[in-house]
Parts: sequence; C-alpha cells; structure tokens
Amino acid sequence: MEKISDPQLIAALSQNSTLYNQWYREGEIKYGNLPAQAIAKWMVEVVEPIVKAAFDENSAPEKVHEVVKALYLESLKLIGSGLAIRYREEYKAAWLLLVQMPNLIVKFPTKVLALLNDVLLNLQLHAPEKSIAWCDLMKSSSVEIKTIEDFKTVGRIYAWKCGLAHLRIRLKTDYEALAESLQQTVVDTIGLSKNSKLLFETPWADTSTQFQGVQGGFKGTTGFFEHPPKLAQLDQHLLVTDTKNSYALFADQFGKVLLPATTVAPSYILSNSKQFEILKTWLEKYKEEIDPSTISSVVVTKDTLAFTLENSYFLYLFSHSNE
Repeated sequence: MEKISDPQLIAALSQNSTLYNQWYREGEIKYGNLPAQAIAKWMVEVVEPIVKAAFDENSAPEKVHEVVKALYLESLKLIGSGLAIRYREEYKAAWLLLVQMPNLIVKFPTKVLALLNDVLLNLQLHAPEKSIAWCDLMKSSSVEIKTIEDFKTVGRIYAWKCGLAHLRIRLKTDYEALAESLQQTVVDTIGLSKNSKLLFETPWADTSTQFQGVQGGFKGTTGFFEHPPKLAQLDQHLLVTDTKNSYALFADQFGKVLLPATTVAPSYILSNSKQFEILKTWLEKYKEEIDPSTISSVVVTKDTLAFTLENSYFLYLFSHSNE
C-alpha cells in the first residue's frame, strides 16, 4: 500500500486498519491466499482515483469511509474469485466509470458496484467481447447520467446494444422514463437512424426476408446443446430444447441470447414443434444451401423465422416482413 498517494485513502485505511486487516483475513479464509501485489496494483490504479473523485464530491469523513469500505470489500471479492484478474481490463474500465460519476459512488457505493458487476457478468456470459465497448458507451454518456435510475436504464440500453437481446422487450418503457436530454444522448451515442421507440419494438433493422445468422452449437465446443435441438412457439416467445434442457431464444440486430427456461419441460417443446411445408417457399432463394427436407422444426413469429435442421446443433434465424 506504500504506493498509494491519495491522503484520503491513506487516512481511511490507516484509521481503520484493524477493520481492514480483519476483512483481509476473512477474504483469505474464503478465497485462499490473496495475491498482495494484485491487490496493491488494483488499489493504486482503480480504487485511488475513485476515492479522489468521491472526496471532491463529498469530503465528509464518514462518506469517504463508506466509499472506501465498499470499494475494498468488493475488490477483495473480485480479486479473490479471480474475476478482476482474468477480466482485469474489463473490470478496471467499468469501475473507472465512477470517476466520471462520483455522485453515484458517494450516494450508492454498494449498489452501484453491484450493478456494474452484474452487467459485466451478463456480458461475459453472452457477449464477452463487448464488455469494453459497453464501458465506452457508458463513458460517453456519463455527463448526462444524474441518478442511479439513469445509470440502470442507460446501462441496460447499452448492454442491449452490445448483444443482450433479451433486454429489448422492456427498453421502450425504460427509455421513455429518461429525461429528454439523456434520451438524446442515448440516441446520438447508439447512432439510431430511425424513430428510437420503434427500434425497441422492432428486432431487425431490415424486415425483408434475410438470413440473420445462427445461435446454439454443440455443448462440447462451448455451445448449448447435447443433441440437435427443436423449436416451438409460446405466444411470441421462441422456445428450444435438446431433449434435456429448455431455453428461451431472444434475437435481434444486435445479438442472440439463449436463456434457461427451467419452467418449460422439454417434452412440451417437443410436442409442440412443427414442420411447415410452406417454409419451402420462404427459403426458395436459399435452396442451394438448404435442403427443406432436412428441416426438423420451425417457428414463424410476426418478425422472425427460425428453424432447426436434422443433425445440426444450431438454430437458423431469418428476419421477415409481416406485411
């Protein structure tokens, strides 16, 4: 800790050294040997600038202590679990967003850290290559983010932009609750080219019949399915099973996500999966690539067509117009 130069952080750690040492020992009991060098580097590069910004926002000693406590405990958890080592740059970029929004770390130190970590965990699960992109989007809008609700809403919108397609269904309502200036910031940051409310309602930028990629894959190679999957529809939801597990499929122009559907039995999906002869006309222009006779199940919603193939572990997705 000798490399720390911020007097407020030094004071908070030294004045409560017994408490911090106790938390450190508890961390070692829970996680095993904590890498002291990694903790020291994290404290200097990440925690210290956040504490400086928080002190400039509110210099009350009790507030500084509250902020340092939250940062320290969460740092031990992230480093002890290995998350802040394996995904160091991602967590560093996410935490340093709080330098741009010190009011949030002062008012909600534990909550805002939990929100950041929740977003990163979801991105790591569904779109791991987009974590830094999400941080960049949030940073570009930080001046307009005034409240914890702003932070949650804008964070969700940008997480959707980075591939979390399952978030889209609630974003229109979220977006409408934002202040006008923040709405405009979001529109400008994402680069929306059409009515923003319509964008949240429509999954595909181009609603003509067009191949939109695949999702799924064999479980043994970082995919989802142990056996070739089949699809079924429940209202406007796309469900899929490999006979062992059930999932809900969410897909749009920014990403594709499969979430466990634990309340839906695989047998329900299998008994409701369908094959449509009319699908042959939909895929007329793809007949050289796809033999319609190999299609094992298909779902057609108002804007999305999805099907599975015999002996394939993937779901094939098309956008289409309902007109």
